[in-house]
Amino acid sequence: MLGLEIFVHSVKMVLRNLKEAMLVSLVPALMGSVAAVLLFFLFDNPQKQFADATASSPDPAAVATILGFLFCLLIVMLVVMLWIVVSWHRFVLLEEYPTGMFPPFRFDRVLAYFGRLLMLGVLALILYFPASLIMGAMAQTSVLVGILFWLALVIFLSIGFYRVSPILPGAAIGKTLTLSQAWQSTAGASGAIAVLVILSVLFQMLLQFLSSLLLFIPIIGVLIVVFANMLIVPLINVSILTTIYGVFIEKRELA
Repeated sequence: MLGLEIFVHSVKMVLRNLKEAMLVSLVPALMGSVAAVLLFFLFDNPQKQFADATASSPDPAAVATILGFLFCLLIVMLVVMLWIVVSWHRFVLLEEYPTGMFPPFRFDRVLAYFGRLLMLGVLALILYFPASLIMGAMAQTSVLVGILFWLALVIFLSIGFYRVSPILPGAAIGKTLTLSQAWQSTAGASGAIAVLVILSVLFQMLLQFLSSLLLFIPIIGVLIVVFANMLIVPLINVSILTTIYGVFIEKRELA
């Protein structure tokens, strides 16, 4: 079953390359954390500003400060995330092994990746808005029908995302794909992708359950949970996109 094979391959991809995963993500994540701390002090204690901004008579300056802090923090998080994602795609697809502590920051590839990610987000919103109106009307008649429609919509959008997702790894490695090319390359794979979506959701639920159990173990359990949620899980999700690109665009065999 192709969906299962893609999922298993993506998990193995990360577990087999933990050293490279650390090299790709550790320093960018630390730099992002340091930047977040510096922003906290630069914006003069956003916690206090937030309290002022949510008071009965909010201070306009406090509102502007907290919005500025959140915007800058979002930019930092986005840059770090895209730096790691692009580096991982390039490592897997181009065998561009990380050297030293700093993975190369390829501004043009990061910008291209962001542009395509933004385009997919806009398309998802365009599709979701009219569907949400229909869902609301259905929920007025029956809550159960509304929930089922919402689940079907999420699965539909997820399948659509994975089918056009090759444009993302393509942007990371400098091999541009259009939406129509990506869609045509994954023709006939909707069933396998639906299986992949379900497996991904079940995997996330299992990890959340295991994380809740590990949190009861002092220090070591917390460290394992943080390591898994900050490194392993995100890279597995990125590896799914990488594997889809490898299978449907480059016609690679799954080992």
